[in-house]
Amino acid sequence: MPNALPEKTLLTLADTCLLWGHRLSEWCGHGPALEEDIALTNTALDVIGQARALLQLVAARRTPATTEDALAYFRDSHEFRNVTLAELPNGDYAQTILRSLLLAAWFVPVWEALEKHADRQVAAIAANAAKEARMQLRHAHDWVVRFGDGTPESRQRIEAAIGALWPSCAELLDTEIDGTARDARRAAWSNVVAAAFDEATLTFPVVGALHEPNSAHADRFALLAEMQSLARQHPDAVW
Repeated sequence: MPNALPEKTLLTLADTCLLWGHRLSEWCGHGPALEEDIALTNTALDVIGQARALLQLVAARRTPATTEDALAYFRDSHEFRNVTLAELPNGDYAQTILRSLLLAAWFVPVWEALEKHADRQVAAIAANAAKEARMQLRHAHDWVVRFGDGTPESRQRIEAAIGALWPSCAELLDTEIDGTARDARRAAWSNVVAAAFDEATLTFPVVGALHEPNSAHADRFALLAEMQSLARQHPDAVW
């Protein structure tokens, strides 16, 4: 298909959305307040919806054609292309919020670039996803500020979250996404995250050198074992 975005890029985006959405869904019923419980659930629905749209596109373009369910539930862990940050366990609420900031700040320039892509099916998905990512970014930004510029305990929690998640940022920023300019994405991400940290009176750490991500992907393996278990037990089920 002329001008089609490569499948590897579609799967990187889809798998990142899918696993991040699954992690967010684990908060359903466990949020620190009803409003936040609903906000996290809505974010999970948004990013899983983005994953579905992309997986449907990949499925339709494969020869022979497959289905979004086959791609989500019947690929093995080593076949997933998500960034490591998406698969990490939630930790506490501060860690979940910080991950949302880091991922949304990465996704906004990705989607905005892909809105202009010659692959019109991808551009249509990106146009809707960009709006959702900007909303996710505003929500996460506000909470990072509240954690950083709040009580001594809230500050300790967000600083611990930075320590836990920051090592995964080098891989995030180095991930190739066809149809986008990596240097522009890195600059946009750094500017947005640094501005949030500045308002939160937090120190913006230097992003370290890229290290090989965990090749075993133990967190992804465990997550997929849970997420895929029902479909694999009943592979012929129709819902």
